[in-house]
Amino acid sequence: MALAENMVTNVLSENQNQFITVKFLTKDDEVRVYNGRMNVIKGLKGNERGKIAAAALKAHGYVTLKTSDGYKCFKMDRVLAFKAGGRHVFGLGDEIV
Repeated sequence: MALAENMVTNVLSENQNQFITVKFLTKDDEVRVYNGRMNVIKGLKGNERGKIAAAALKAHGYVTLKTSDGYKCFKMDRVLAFKAGGRHVFGLGDEIV
């Protein structure tokens, strides 16, 4: 079961520009784990199209991470567990190992 969106928002807002690990469900209900840093803009294209896409993702509840494989995103209301700033928050059976 996904964590409450306001809980995820509060903890992530305290850990801006830090590394986080997040476990979440995709649209197809597949479980994924990403490890990366939030709010990294190095490497993003500076054109208008990139800015529009980033604003649209944020408006629809997505958070963007810079991972070793490039930029990835996840939806706030589909988070099962996460580690950020020394805190480990998870629901029953969804601990990040």
